Amino acid sequence: MKLKTKRTLAAVGLLGLVGVGLAVHTGTGTPSAWGLGDIAAICPLGAVEAAIASRTIVPPLLIGLAIVTVLVALVGRAFCAWGCPVPLLRRIFGLKERKTDKPTLAERDGANDSRNWVLGATVLTTAAFGFPVFCLICPVGLSVATFIALWRLLQFSEATLSLVVFPAILVVEIVLLRKWCHRFCPLGALLGFMARLNRTFRPTVAAESCLHCSGVSCSRCADVCPEGIDLHRPDASVSLAECTKCGECKDACPAHAISFPFLSRAGKADQPAASATPECDEDAVVAEG
Repeated sequence: MKLKTKRTLAAVGLLGLVGVGLAVHTGTGTPSAWGLGDIAAICPLGAVEAAIASRTIVPPLLIGLAIVTVLVALVGRAFCAWGCPVPLLRRIFGLKERKTDKPTLAERDGANDSRNWVLGATVLTTAAFGFPVFCLICPVGLSVATFIALWRLLQFSEATLSLVVFPAILVVEIVLLRKWCHRFCPLGALLGFMARLNRTFRPTVAAESCLHCSGVSCSRCADVCPEGIDLHRPDASVSLAECTKCGECKDACPAHAISFPFLSRAGKADQPAASATPECDEDAVVAEG
């Protein structure tokens, strides 16, 4: 089974858990607010917005943020590929990733990263209005809200305007704003910052199998990476903190030379192991920065 299929099943499975929670009242929340009991706003951006809007920091919120920090340190931005409903909806709409959709190194360089500006605007508007404004258009929250609205329609015959408004906003964000994830998503920006702690499940190249390391002109892994990461050109590559563990590079590698081990045996913390043909090490990992 290809990883793309597994990612689809994972995203559908999360929505399934929401359905289970609604059916048997588990109180575990939704992908935009996972939790248990009082620890509800597990979404890191939602938690930050809630603290700013209420001007209050309570222990459950800190516990939730601590849990998220640990999870992101362990799996990086994996949620973006494996749990976020946006990639799932893109596949449903038949929207394929275009080469021009990928971010470049320059576009991920601090102030040039438009997601950081949106993240800043999200924080400022929350502080100004005392309300998490971005939550009104967050595609994760809107996807879950649409799912819940459909559930209530089927269970209680409860028809509301949300069945029209929420999907309409989602269509604009996913179909018309095709670069939403790479250009506008503040949650992706926040997870990218947090993922700088991540040192596990990083894409690793086995030099003895890699065609590029053998002198063959091959760039399949870089061509398919939706985040613009190039395992063989560290100087022109986006930071590995942006890796979503999607596994596209692994599936595309004709030599099956790429893996995602729990811990890599080679590669510096902030720079990839040498990846030009003469310098390919036993394992090569792109820089994380």
